[in-house]
Amino acid sequence: MNKIIATLYAVMDKRPLRALSLVLALLLAGCIFWDPTRFAAKTSALSVWHGFLLMWAVCAGVIHGVGFRPAALRWQGFFCPLIADLALFAGLIFFFFQAFAPSVYGSG
Repeated sequence: MNKIIATLYAVMDKRPLRALSLVLALLLAGCIFWDPTRFAAKTSALSVWHGFLLMWAVCAGVIHGVGFRPAALRWQGFFCPLIADLALFAGLIFFFFQAFAPSVYGSG
């Protein structure tokens, strides 16, 4: 397992992927600040754990994007940039394409 985590982190440890992580994280953070009701558990289709996942993804994306590399392998696994980038993509797709989906809570 340690070798998989180290290899995965080494594959993602490239400058263009770091820039992508930083841009995605800052963009999603801006979206969350712009309209937090789209991400709140009571006013959107998301559950509470979705919000925690998206906040973790923003943190992991910024950590990876600014070039910080955790020394301990457990922190490299916790802040895995590949999983964070996938969650960031999903969060941005949810934010930008939710307007085209039918509302869960009626005609709002």
